[in-house]
Amino acid sequence: MQEIFNQSVELDRFSFRGPFQHVFSQPSHARYLNDLRAAFTQRELEDILRSLLRFAFYIEPVKPDVKSTKFTVRWSERMQDDPRYCSYDNCLIVFDQLLGELEAACNDAERVEILKLVIAHGLIPYEINVDYHQRLTQQIHRADNISFFWDETVKQTYLLRRYLLNPANHGYITFFRETYSKIATKAFLTDRAQTGVNKTNREKRWECHPESVHFAIRRECLAIEFKLVTQICHFRDFPAELRQLLAENTSVIFSDDFTRCPITLEPILFENFNNEILNPMHGRSSMQVGHIHPLKAVGVHVHAGHTADNISWITSVGNRIQGDLSVDETRRMIYHIIENYRQAGLIN
Repeated sequence: MQEIFNQSVELDRFSFRGPFQHVFSQPSHARYLNDLRAAFTQRELEDILRSLLRFAFYIEPVKPDVKSTKFTVRWSERMQDDPRYCSYDNCLIVFDQLLGELEAACNDAERVEILKLVIAHGLIPYEINVDYHQRLTQQIHRADNISFFWDETVKQTYLLRRYLLNPANHGYITFFRETYSKIATKAFLTDRAQTGVNKTNREKRWECHPESVHFAIRRECLAIEFKLVTQICHFRDFPAELRQLLAENTSVIFSDDFTRCPITLEPILFENFNNEILNPMHGRSSMQVGHIHPLKAVGVHVHAGHTADNISWITSVGNRIQGDLSVDETRRMIYHIIENYRQAGLIN
């Protein structure tokens, strides 16, 4: 069976067909197909099991030229001496553990509902609510550090995603399709960092090197998605009819506050953002996703890193002013400039 996995990553175009068919032809795993059919359709079940195979046995790290990513198995020669390495036998232990958790989840109607949501409304391939417990810098991929997660954030995020990406619910479907694509890239995939020790370029954040500042566990990426979407719902002039629909049908709790650029404190206008999403101009955007504290400040500031607490929509003007400073540092700089202007008699 290990050789089947090895061969799958040597193909020009990666495919799960061989590994999937081989794994579930084994009596030890075939029984799960029958046990789980009561809870899921055949299509749902196959999608879930492929996602578990993907997580347990494979990784898609950036290639040495840092231009793209490529599938490999966790025990490949390339992963030797890497904290993401996992032997085939231990990958099998991870997989069997997840199958056991999946089987247990079928006795809980709410967990079955969550799994159906995740499988039906993914933004990236092989999406599944499986994650690491901790960001370990040694042997991160091991059974005692991996499990399904069922917290409220995952359910809220997928319910909101399902609602906003359903064209039957509102008239802004093109806007939200484009916006979710933008958010998925920023929340789930690493930036293009082609210098430093841990180079990366559009890896899954939970699969890049755990010592990289771009690393984030999957739960945190979902929390970022939820925050960025709910911030959009609080842009000034957000459509009133859609606001009412979201208040009635989703977990968005509206307040009277507007989303503001954390640097300029200007309210962000929905109309401007909507126009840019629907009529994009290459290389130009007045709205970006930014980190309040630079990613490089991991370990220095309590809220640093790729987390929901450390991320926000920011105007291009605010982003240029901030540069590689934290928001606090930027504000101190602005205060200092204002004082200089006062002393020069340019402002009262």
